[in-house]
Amino acid sequence: MLKKFEFIFEKFGPILLSIVVFIFLIHYKKYFSFHFSPQGGWKIDALYNAIFGWSSVQVGFVFGVYGFVIGKKDGFIEAVKNTVAMRRFNSYLRSANILGFLLAVTSLPLMVINPDISTDHNFIYYVVSLWFSAFTWAFLTFLRISVTFGILISVKDENDFDGA
Repeated sequence: MLKKFEFIFEKFGPILLSIVVFIFLIHYKKYFSFHFSPQGGWKIDALYNAIFGWSSVQVGFVFGVYGFVIGKKDGFIEAVKNTVAMRRFNSYLRSANILGFLLAVTSLPLMVINPDISTDHNFIYYVVSLWFSAFTWAFLTFLRISVTFGILISVKDENDFDGA
């Protein structure tokens, strides 16, 4: 039963937590709207730039991991290449790459337009909240891949041992 829960959390945890973030942002709209107003001092353009930068780095890293895993033709990774776990990991790689790319592309107009989210009745607040929730989803998928990739590359191949 615990293994089933771990699998469900591994697979759906990032999107479920991003939904929680969206609900949180909507529930505390007045708080965040105030802090992103001129009186609040937070800079919305800095948030747009930071997430654009992060998503760009994420896409590069995830694509590099994908290239490494797909291109590896020997050792442990080759041995597990056709397993359910590896197919799941590859699907996580694809979704993280797509999410990161979409996040970078959607960040560009936000950086250019720099929409104000500080007013109480502002539709753009919901759009930016959805965008930030997508960032949460992408970031958590990145963490899931990083941890799994760390485990994959930590396993020594037979030819890595020096006979000691």
